Amino acid sequence: MPRPQTFLPCLLVFLALACTTTTTTTAPTTAPPTPTASGVDPLVPYSPPPTAAAAVTSGFIPDMLTAPTTGGGSVQLTPVTTTMTTAYVDETRALTVYLTATNSGHDRWSGTIGADAEVTDLNGGTFPATRPVDGDLHPDPAQYGGSNRSFQRPVSLASGASARGELVFHVTGGNRPITLRISLDGGTTWVEWATNLGVF
Repeated sequence: MPRPQTFLPCLLVFLALACTTTTTTTAPTTAPPTPTASGVDPLVPYSPPPTAAAAVTSGFIPDMLTAPTTGGGSVQLTPVTTTMTTAYVDETRALTVYLTATNSGHDRWSGTIGADAEVTDLNGGTFPATRPVDGDLHPDPAQYGGSNRSFQRPVSLASGASARGELVFHVTGGNRPITLRISLDGGTTWVEWATNLGVF
């Protein structure tokens, strides 16, 4: 029967060396520097100053987005719901977007929300907002928080005031991703919502 190996001698040598090793500490010869007062908080030396929250100009229906206006103000636009007609007329269907507009600026704002409004798709199609025709609008949009007031007509909003209305787009084709785009400063800045046209 083979004799078991042992590691005891190595262990004893290690323990013997450990017991004979001594450590010495030396007292510091100089005192640590005394902190001095300054105008910068040493705990947050690189904290940047707070900045105002940026206005959101892109999102998804029904996100509220902030559209800059020509006069330097802004209007918050919220697409509360959408509807789509079931029948084609001249190979198009009516997509209606029901919006709430709130003047978030300090001065009265007047303008036409639908003057620069369009729907674009991935195929390069662009469908501008248009005046609704018979059959385009839902008969009772109030039950969904909407109004059949046309935003193709001018609206005037005092600071903090809101109005509800609709925009109609005559779109062709079927189900695909689309982008709703609105500008209130003549096309300089656009707010954009991504959504889906739906299954038809």
